[in-house]
Amino acid sequence: MQRVSPQSVSLSFMADFHTDASGVAMLASSYFWGYTLMQIPAGLLVDRYGVKRVVLGSLAASTLGSAAFALAPSLLDVFVARLIVACGDALVFTALLKLVAQSFSDQRFGIMSGISQVSGYVGGVLATTPLAAAVSGFGWRACFIFIACVGLANLCLASMTLRPDPAARNDRMIGSVIVSARRALAQPANWGCAMSFASHFAVVTTLSGVWGIPMVAHIFNMSAATAGAPLLGFMVGNAVGSIFLGHIADRMAARLDTALIRICLLRMLLIAILLPPLCHVLGFLYVGSVFTVLGLVAGGTVPLVLKCTKRLYTADLIGTGASVNTTTAGLFAGISQPVIAFAMVAVSQTSDGTAPGGVSAVTDTGFGTLIGILLLMSLPGLIGPMMMRSKLMVHS
Repeated sequence: MQRVSPQSVSLSFMADFHTDASGVAMLASSYFWGYTLMQIPAGLLVDRYGVKRVVLGSLAASTLGSAAFALAPSLLDVFVARLIVACGDALVFTALLKLVAQSFSDQRFGIMSGISQVSGYVGGVLATTPLAAAVSGFGWRACFIFIACVGLANLCLASMTLRPDPAARNDRMIGSVIVSARRALAQPANWGCAMSFASHFAVVTTLSGVWGIPMVAHIFNMSAATAGAPLLGFMVGNAVGSIFLGHIADRMAARLDTALIRICLLRMLLIAILLPPLCHVLGFLYVGSVFTVLGLVAGGTVPLVLKCTKRLYTADLIGTGASVNTTTAGLFAGISQPVIAFAMVAVSQTSDGTAPGGVSAVTDTGFGTLIGILLLMSLPGLIGPMMMRSKLMVHS
C-alpha cells in the first residue's frame, strides 16, 4: 500500500504543495531510496537477530513515518517522512522470506512464498480505487493518519503473535553473516538473480505505483478514483498470479531460467500494447483487461525469482539474498524515477509547447515515452536468467 499510494494522492499532493510531475517523482523516489538504503542491513539483521525483533522495528518505523507524512508542512518534510516509511517497509519483505524459508520445505517454498505475498497485494488493492476515493472524500492527510493507526494496530498484533526465533539462531555472530554474504556476492549467478528482480520491480512499480492512474485518467479524461479500476484489476491479478505460479515454480526444477525469460517477454508485450493510441481506439475495458493480465504475470514473477533466490543462497542466507535483490531493485527504481518524469514532461512540451505545469502537462506522447522507457528497463530481465542458468542446474 505504501509503495503504490503516490499515484492515488498525486493530484491532491501537487495542489497542496504547488508542485508538478517532478514532485510526484520525488515522492516516489524518496520511498525507493529509503527502501534501498535499508536492504543490505535488513538481510544481515534478519539473518542475525531473527524475524520477530526485525518486524517489530519495521512496523514502528512505518507507523511513525506515515504519521509524519500526513503532518508534513513542506516537500523536504515529505521526503524525510517517506524515507522513514521506506526504511521500515524495507525490513518486512526480507523477514517474510526468512520466516517462510524456515517454516517450509523446498518443495513447498514457491507456493507458500506466493501465498504469503497475497496480503501485500491486498494492500496494493486498497491503494488504488479505495484510497483514491477516500482521498477525494477526506483528503490525503486524514487518510495517512488512518494508515498510521492501522500500522500501530499491526505492531500490537505482531508483538503478540510472532514467535521468537530459536536461541541458536540469535547466537550467530554478525561477522560470520557478513563473511558468508561476501562469498555469495562473488557469484555471477547471484547478480543475475538480482538483475531479474530489479527489472521486474522497477518496471512494474513505476507503471502500477506511480504513473498508472495518471495515465489512465489522462487517456480517458476521468477522475483518479474511476481511473483506479484497471489498477485494482492489476492488484487482484497479482494475488492470483503469485499463488498459481508459486505452485508452478515448485515443479519447474532446472527450467526456472527459461520461465523467467518467457514471463519477461510476455510482460514487455503487455506493456507495449498500453501505448496511448491503442488505448484510445480499444477503450477503457481493453486497458482494464491488459492491466489485469499484467498483474497475473507480475504476481507470478515474484515466486519464480524467490525460488531462484532460495536455490542460490540456501535458507540460511536467504535474508542476504533477498536484500541483494531488493537493493538492486531499489537503486534501479530510485534512479529511474526523475529520469522518467523529466523525459515525459520534456517530450510533452516539445509536442505541445502550451501545455501547463503538473501531470496535465504530460500528453499522449509523454505517456508513450513512459512505455518506451519501461521496455528498455525490461532488458536486464532477459539477461539475468541466462547468468543463473548453470548454477540453477547444479542446484536442481
